[in-house]
Amino acid sequence: MTLILIEQIENIDNLLMFSSAFKKGLIKVNVSKLARHLEKDRKTIRKYLNGEVPKRTRERIKYLDQHRDYIIEVLSDKYQSFDYIDHLFRYLKREKGITCSRSTLNRYIRNDEKLDSLFKRKKEYAFTERFETAPGIQAQFDIKENVKLIDNSGRNTSVNIPTLTLSWSRHNNRALTLDKTQDTLISFLAETFEELGGTPRELVIDNLKPFVEKPRRGGEGAVLTAKFAEFCKDYSIEVKPCIPYRPQTKGKTETQNKVVDQLKNYNGKYNGLIDMHETLEVINKEDNESISQATKFPRIFLLEKEKGDLQPLPPKEIRQKYHLSLNEVYVSNESLISYKSNKYSVPKKFIGLKVGLVVKGDELHIHYNSKIIVVHKITNNLLNILPEHNLKYETIFSIKKSETNEIILNEMRNIKYD
Repeated sequence: MTLILIEQIENIDNLLMFSSAFKKGLIKVNVSKLARHLEKDRKTIRKYLNGEVPKRTRERIKYLDQHRDYIIEVLSDKYQSFDYIDHLFRYLKREKGITCSRSTLNRYIRNDEKLDSLFKRKKEYAFTERFETAPGIQAQFDIKENVKLIDNSGRNTSVNIPTLTLSWSRHNNRALTLDKTQDTLISFLAETFEELGGTPRELVIDNLKPFVEKPRRGGEGAVLTAKFAEFCKDYSIEVKPCIPYRPQTKGKTETQNKVVDQLKNYNGKYNGLIDMHETLEVINKEDNESISQATKFPRIFLLEKEKGDLQPLPPKEIRQKYHLSLNEVYVSNESLISYKSNKYSVPKKFIGLKVGLVVKGDELHIHYNSKIIVVHKITNNLLNILPEHNLKYETIFSIKKSETNEIILNEMRNIKYD
């Protein structure tokens, strides 16, 4: 009987066909021969002959499978960039509302050969000694320079992201600027202290040229630029420049600079500067509402406790000179502003609002609420309209000269003399 079975059986599942007859004693088989034929354990052969089918592993449908094509799309995009798994996780939470954990996403990508090859990890292993300060004592300042952002028309914009991190609460204030001049960076600090309602007693900075005239070397202290030194004196802040090539000294804000790399996740999607500002605000809000790994508390929660320990702001007349000096104008119903008798466009959402103008070289920078919203090249053209503003005025401004003369003649014919 065993030989007959061996001829009929191709795999162990075929034994189930004979289990009923085997249990009733209608057939007898040599279990050892079957085990050798199928290359299975004798106990396993007996279980199948007795109809004891072991539980099989169910082919599970993974939650993230429904988003796999989208993940491949964003990781393959020629503009979008993801340097950290945490940035991809936060992006998918915003754009697709995923509900899994960060570790689940990380495991899903690692176990998928294609996704793993698309996602490039950056790992740094370096020991840095941690030090803590009391509330209101210290803040750290740094700037993420020359971040390349790409709008939906493929145009590149190089932006800078200054960041002020309060050392105790780890709360971050960030802004988007198009330059890193002394006036722009001091204005950022002034605006930030205004928002916080006070100032720290110490400010740790890098050796930025707008702030530091001579770096700290060989036991000699750093020499600050005249305007920055005056600013710190007016705000009662002691400046502590880092030793060159020692970014660990301001490690709290260096770490936070990685957060703004999330702006590159949206490359190719931006609809102008305003969209870039709004995206940074979303990223910064998420960051401050998240739990700090160092304190185990949300940054925004600790900020409310730290505010009471900050120094009071100087008088308003002193603070005003450190804010950007802007020529304020109203936006017309045609979504235009005037500069030297020529018209320059702004987005329609600013119609009726007051915006600030500042000239930098051959460019006209237009601000709203301390944020730069439009940059125009200064020209002699009557109308300067950016394509993304989608404004058209053919009926008003494109009348030919001959047509204009005809209108004037008609008006003169209708004049009645006394």
